[in-house]
This record gives sequence, C-alpha cells and structure tokens, in this order.
Amino acid sequence: MAVLALLPCAVVIATVLGFGWGGLAAAAASLVVTAALVLMQAFAVPTPQMFSHATLDAALLTGLVAATLVPGVLFIEATRRLKAPEAVARAVSALRLPEPQAAVLIALGLGVLVESLTGMGVSLLLTMPLLAARLPRARAIAVALAGMSLMPWGALAIAGTVGATLANIDAQPFGVAIWRASGPVAALLPLVATWLAGGRSRADVIAALACGAALWAATGLATVTLGMALAGVAGGLAVLVLLAVQAERTTDWRNAVFAPGLRPYAVLIAAVTVQTLIVALLVRQDVRAAISTGRVSFAVLASPGVALVIATVLSARSTLDGQLLRDVGRRSWRAVLSVALFMLTARLLVSSGAIDALTAALKGLGVAGAMLGSIGLGAVGGFVTGSGVTGNALFLPSAAAAGAAFDMKGVFAALASAAAGHTAMASLPVAALLLAALPDRTAADDRTVLWWGLTLAAGYLAVLAVVGLVQLGTR
Repeated sequence: MAVLALLPCAVVIATVLGFGWGGLAAAAASLVVTAALVLMQAFAVPTPQMFSHATLDAALLTGLVAATLVPGVLFIEATRRLKAPEAVARAVSALRLPEPQAAVLIALGLGVLVESLTGMGVSLLLTMPLLAARLPRARAIAVALAGMSLMPWGALAIAGTVGATLANIDAQPFGVAIWRASGPVAALLPLVATWLAGGRSRADVIAALACGAALWAATGLATVTLGMALAGVAGGLAVLVLLAVQAERTTDWRNAVFAPGLRPYAVLIAAVTVQTLIVALLVRQDVRAAISTGRVSFAVLASPGVALVIATVLSARSTLDGQLLRDVGRRSWRAVLSVALFMLTARLLVSSGAIDALTAALKGLGVAGAMLGSIGLGAVGGFVTGSGVTGNALFLPSAAAAGAAFDMKGVFAALASAAAGHTAMASLPVAALLLAALPDRTAADDRTVLWWGLTLAAGYLAVLAVVGLVQLGTR
C-alpha cells in the first residue's frame, strides 16, 4: 500500500523526465492515476464523503496559493513595465565589487530578495543575465541555481504557510522550525556561490563567511519577530547591505540605488511588514478571519497577496490597464490549474488512507529512518512538481504524522518542507525558466543546468540529514 501511495509521484517523474510533458499534463496524469487507485479500492472503500472532503480541501488550498500567485504575477508584470530589472542592473554596476562578491550580491542578495517577494523563479529572469555577463557560462548557471536554493522562503514563504496548514501547526513556530532546518543551508550558500564564481582568496572566503552569517541571522531574526513571510526578504537585504557597505562605489551609486524603478520593492517590503503587524494585533484581539473546512484553513488577512496588491496599486498604479490584466491571466492560469490538480491528488491520497499507509511504513523504519524517509519524500515532491507548495501538499501530511508518533511532529514536517523547497531548485520547470533567461542558449546548457541542479540538491539534502540527526540526538 505504501508503494501504491507513491505511484502518482512516480507517474509524474515518468511523464516529465521520460516523455517531456509539462507540469500541467503531469499533474493531470497523477490525478488520473490517484482516482483509479481510489476507485479500485487500493486503500479503502471509496465513499461520496471521501471525494467531497478531498474536493473542498483542494479548493481551499488552491485558493490559498492563488491568492498569492496571481497578485505576485501582477506585481511582476507591473514592475517590469516600470523598468525595475534595468534599475537593478544599474544599481549592481554602481557598486564596484570583486567578481566573487558581485556574484554573491546578485544571487544571494538580489536573487533571494526578489524570489522571496515574488516566487515562481522570477529572480532568475533578473540574476541570470547579470551573472552571464560577468562569469563563464557554466559558473554563471551554477551560481544562479545557488541563488534559487532558498525556495522554502520564496513567494513570501507561501510553502511554509501551506505546510503549517497541512501539519496543523501554528505558522510562527513552524517558521522557526523551518529556519532551524534550512538555516545551515543559508549559512553555507555564500561560500558555495563564492567558490562556484572562482573566489579562492582569503578575502573572498572571509566575505562569504560574513554574508553567510548575515543571511542565517537575518532570516532567523525576521522569522521570530515578523514571521516567516519576511524571512527571505530580510536575508537578501542583509547580504545586500553588508556588501554595499564595503563596496567601492561609483560617483552615481546613490542615484542608482534610489532610482524610481526600485521603489516598488521597498513599498512591498513596507506593505508586508505593516500587514504582519496588523495581523499580529488582530490575533491578540482574537480576530481571525479564516475560511476552514474543518481539516485545512485559509487565513485570508494573513495572505501575502494582500500586501502584493496594495504594493502594486501604490507603486505601479500607472501601469494598470486591461492589457496588463490579460497578461497576468495568461501567465497565471496554467500554474493555478496545475496547483489545483496536484492539491486534489494530494487530498485524495489523504482522504483515501494512502498517506496513512505511507506513514505506517515510515514509522516502521524507526525514528532516524522515518526522519530520513520524510526528508527523502519531501525532496521527491519538490523535484517532481517544481514547487515547495505542491511538494508539501503531496507528502508533508505523512511526514507530520510520522513525526507525531515520535513526538517530533514539527521537526519532521519542517525537514520535509525544507527538502521540498531546496530540491525544487533542481526541477525541470526551474531549469526551463533559467534556460529561457540565459543569453544565447546552446544544447550543452541543458546538461549543465541539470548536473549542477542535482549536485547542489544532493548537497542540501545531506545538510538537512545532518541537521535532522543532530536535532534527534539533542532532544
């Protein structure tokens, strides 16, 4: 039964890697296989209630994701019309940094900041051309992928929000648990990016270690004080500020840094901060605007989409027109539909008892084996779907349930969520976006992207395994 529960995921791997299908077709195939298993009574006798529960839960979770995804695309398209990417490029050039430090600033300062605000791999559209203009091709690809490695905090940490809902854990402590899992990866990333960029000098290593400490500390501090939605934003800003302070600036650096094209990002950061504080005050007054099915819930006021819409209206109102809205719809519908199909697949697996079978198999491995198995399942979910959100939807419930059996529910769930986010960086959808942003693409680039993506993902999973075992040994 545990093997059958993994069959829909195996179908996604086969359709994407074997047949080259897109994410939407793969999601549909996984849903068809899941429905067939349920109707064949592979896990339990199907009932109308089973399908109704799965449908309602999937609809609510899809709404939770769409409420951030669509406003995120709106913000991206609106700021692109304001020439925000060009303004970013000028600001980077105005800071005369050595190449390894410039690579860290682009990938783990700008890249992490933009990806944390927008998600969907949008940061690659900004970082890849900047890195390709400075580094040899293979090194530029590797550094760009390193900049995508903090996907657990992408799109204002929506994957963490979904994960907290699925695991039935409050968002704030779950965010702290994710930081404990992913924090060591964040601390190592500047050193990894420096090495990939060719930095070997003592000064390069010291700068990388300082940036790693800043990235780790800022994400943790923001998680504890403001919530996980701003953790990645704080981490990217910390790297930017640290490197900008020590940079040799050109005469026009001030104009470049304070250019109008960069203002939407500042407005969005302010909007998210204010929203977080208001929601915290409302919670203290026991005001919780949430939609619930009794199994999963959606806190409407806490959705990052609220801040995205407000920031777009305040900073890019002049770009809002019918064509913009049509562009947003064109870019969003496939992603939203893919999420809906994966969510329905995941909730059918839950309501039919498939996840219970998978959980039982994990429990049988013992606490250490169950922990490593949860990390592995999270990694598979992130890789096959290209998203920490849908990766969590597939396997986080089983990880949380297995962890609960050992009184480590939050730890197991956070490790699975972190694995999904870090491994999604190596997925084909992310690779396709990187290749689309790469100037003068060649046939060899596909192999380079896949090799570096899988190599980096394997390293991150090793770090997560060590972190998990350390937490197990010190509890």
